[in-house]
Amino acid sequence: MPLWPPYDSWLDSKVANLNNAPSGTFAGSITCALFLQRFVEHAKSWLHVDIYGWTPAAKPARPEGGECQAARAIYKLLSARYG
Repeated sequence: MPLWPPYDSWLDSKVANLNNAPSGTFAGSITCALFLQRFVEHAKSWLHVDIYGWTPAAKPARPEGGECQAARAIYKLLSARYG
């Protein structure tokens, strides 16, 4: 995700140190990445993957509901690369 600085202010809060659920639906995955960035300051590298894990309508061999195909693929990639 791009860490676009103008969206960082959306995480400001009047009642807490940080707002982890800004209002609106625009750029949700980017603001999530900006939120996570605040907790990995000392990491050499990090990754935020925004996965749509839902099958809205049943298809052959794909029931309606939760789907983790993308998560399994990312896990396999990271396991192969980093053990």
